[in-house]
Amino acid sequence: GKSIFRQRDHKLGILVAEMLGRRALFKVPKGARTFAMKPLPKNNEEWKKILTTPAPNAPKTVSNKYASMMANAAFHLNAVEEVRADFKYLGKVFEDPRTIEAVKNGQGTTQAFVKDMNTMYKLHQAGKDEVAKLEGKDKAAALKALAKYSDLAPLTTSMLGSFMDEGVIATVPVIAESYDKLAGKILKEVNIEIAAAAPLSDRQKSQIMNVVQKYIDSDSKILLSEKVDTSLIAGFQLQIEDRFVDLTAKSSYDGLMSKVAAAS
Repeated sequence: GKSIFRQRDHKLGILVAEMLGRRALFKVPKGARTFAMKPLPKNNEEWKKILTTPAPNAPKTVSNKYASMMANAAFHLNAVEEVRADFKYLGKVFEDPRTIEAVKNGQGTTQAFVKDMNTMYKLHQAGKDEVAKLEGKDKAAALKALAKYSDLAPLTTSMLGSFMDEGVIATVPVIAESYDKLAGKILKEVNIEIAAAAPLSDRQKSQIMNVVQKYIDSDSKILLSEKVDTSLIAGFQLQIEDRFVDLTAKSSYDGLMSKVAAAS
């Protein structure tokens, strides 16, 4: 069928190239990409099973059912990380109103739409200079030149097609954000932020992390970030997911002053 992104004289989507040239999107790695994921289901029964069988560690209540089903499928197909990276990119693409407008005004099949999104992903990897060289080529020649770049993961393209058919393609940014959080839970990621009055030494960080380990599972993947806040005077603050621990001199000082004020 015809491409969702309308094309003139079989030239490669000028609109896509313009979008890539005007806005910096999520950076994707260049070069060949290999997928460790299992093969996609062959029938509706198999699809239903992987979409509805909960992934371990994922919360029972979710804010977005499409993200939840995608997370379930990604876990069972060993594609959590691949799909996460793809939808971080796609979430940025669909934040651009021109993408939504192109989809709404386009004519063609869902399959053509998915192929276009995959081509767009390749174009983004190619960069503006190479895209400019492709604009004078016919579609077949341009696609051949783009063959060296990575494809979206097979599960990603399947889910994109489903979102298109379901009429929720405009909500991809919301789906992507929700999926990112679910992926973190499935992969047992724990976000930890340390705020201190001055940069911490490796020894201090090691001592802090020894304490933190008591509160998280041994197989958790720690994502550590640090920041310096001179208003803290001394000591440090810990943010472990939604848990906050304040062990700063400022906290002690503020507590003391509040008691003095109460006694006045």
